[in-house]
Amino acid sequence: MAPPAAEPQADSEENPGQAVQPFDPDAANLAQLIFWDERDSLVLVEIPDEQQELFDQLLASDDPAIDKYLVDLGAFPNAYRLQVIDYLRARFETVPFNSVYNFPEIFELDPADTDTDGYVEFKHALIAGRLSEMAAFIDPSSARTIDAREVAWGGVVVDGIPPLEFPTQVSAEDADGWINESDAVIGVSINGDARAYPIRIIAWHEMVNDTIGGVPVSLAYCTLCGSAILYDGRLAGALYRFGTSGLLYRSNKLMYDRTTRTLWNQFTGEPAWGPLVGQGLRLTSLPVVYTTWGDWRANHPDSTVLSIETGFTRNYGPGVAYASYNANPEPIFAVSSRDDRLPSKEDVYVVRLGEALGVYPIALLAAEGLIEDTVGGLDLVIVATGNGLGGRAYEAGEVPFVAADPVAGSLTDAEGGSWTVAEDALHGPGGATLPRLNGHNAFWFAIVNQAPDAVLFEG
Repeated sequence: MAPPAAEPQADSEENPGQAVQPFDPDAANLAQLIFWDERDSLVLVEIPDEQQELFDQLLASDDPAIDKYLVDLGAFPNAYRLQVIDYLRARFETVPFNSVYNFPEIFELDPADTDTDGYVEFKHALIAGRLSEMAAFIDPSSARTIDAREVAWGGVVVDGIPPLEFPTQVSAEDADGWINESDAVIGVSINGDARAYPIRIIAWHEMVNDTIGGVPVSLAYCTLCGSAILYDGRLAGALYRFGTSGLLYRSNKLMYDRTTRTLWNQFTGEPAWGPLVGQGLRLTSLPVVYTTWGDWRANHPDSTVLSIETGFTRNYGPGVAYASYNANPEPIFAVSSRDDRLPSKEDVYVVRLGEALGVYPIALLAAEGLIEDTVGGLDLVIVATGNGLGGRAYEAGEVPFVAADPVAGSLTDAEGGSWTVAEDALHGPGGATLPRLNGHNAFWFAIVNQAPDAVLFEG
């Protein structure tokens, strides 16, 4: 639906008979709307006449470019937010919703519009007026690879969702008093060092900076996307550790590195906005498995587990964090693309081979037990976990597999040979091995919006 038509433009007082030029939001320096700073209380702040007049011009315009400004003014805490919501109620003739996210039409990007320099200056000024540390991430003078219109405030301050820094690991026996066999965990094993990260804990923190098997890693968990991705922190001769920016891109968290404070796309592992953009960098992702503590412990009796004593006060009960979000079939924050081949929040398993991504519905993988496929020219086999929650991917080489027993953790090849599923590789007859490949779980909408070239396996 188009914005309401602006009132007819009056003749210019200086030049009677000559129409006033239409209001162009991208040329109007809307950064001038921001008159408060971090010390001001938005409860008490009064909008000056000059700013209110400029804002009224924005609302009266019929230029489609106004929508990107209204999205930010409706989503981020500011003095104009309630006026924006009232405007949207009238424009879309809806019941009195109180959130800009209840008006999905306004998030449909106009193909003729762009994230202009003026808009980026406005967005930076808007966020800087409340959260200067966060605003520094979207410096208008810095390079970026993402559309600034789709960068949204996630509702928290920088590291307001506190990362865990080299957290304590405890033995399985020490965790028996609180962990359940059915608790979902992210299982990791590097150089024989097996660790379990319970979802019920990391959902409250979304980032774990750690060292596993001598390798510096960051486990970046985007709860909104259902994706826990383990990254090697070593890249191009540098070591990066990460925090949470409080900003989102297409409902996916933007993390930042502590060295350069560049924003990184959590899903792709690439710099998105800041000093490191344009240097050809991409973090190496490492294999993880989404499974249960009972399954992981049975296969890794010497595994440690993330301690529930994190130093933070949180309700780490099973399923507590993001309970309402996980019960909702749709993402909260708007995304620009949709693919109805699967429901938006369908669980999928993603195999990552550089630029090539293969995507496998978890329900299909669980039903089949194993899937053979080719991704990026490489033949591979994906094996379901015994509980049907996740999977592991391996190179297939020239071995055709005919059967799988996910509960026993074994595969059978066409010649009757038995292969054992392990974290490093498939181990087969005569000491043969097939190496493990990178993979993790995610929601389907994350694939559609973050990796549109990924290939969905449909059976």
